[in-house]
Amino acid sequence: MCSRAAIAGILTLAGLVRAQAPRIIIRSPWYQEKQLIYSVRPVYPRLARQARIEGTVELAAVIDETGRVERLRLIRGHPLLVKAAMDAVKQWRYRPALWNGVPVAVRTTIWVNFTLGTGTPPSRGTTYFAILISTTPWEGTSAV
Repeated sequence: MCSRAAIAGILTLAGLVRAQAPRIIIRSPWYQEKQLIYSVRPVYPRLARQARIEGTVELAAVIDETGRVERLRLIRGHPLLVKAAMDAVKQWRYRPALWNGVPVAVRTTIWVNFTLGTGTPPSRGTTYFAILISTTPWEGTSAV
């Protein structure tokens, strides 16, 4: 059995670890991309397809402590492609990020690429979207 003092010490130590964890972190693009566990492919907007518009939508994202996309902000992209990209990315799920065992949020930049092909879907190994982490720490962030 543990004494009350031992239990209090453990709880205090756990509180200190939690207090030292940053609220939000930035990670390398290769690491963050590997944390993606569920993604929804964007639906190519009909009007954009008819107008043969291709391009990349760049989004600033905050992934919360549970791995859900919490906030998205448009950085740039063709107006006809933005809504489809945002609708898809809002459904993505990541493995929760940990800092000393404590779940933390991640700030990142996500690119969603729209390309018109020959009508066949990309092969399994084809990257339909790419993820790149912001290289400029935003306020309240720590680089990992």
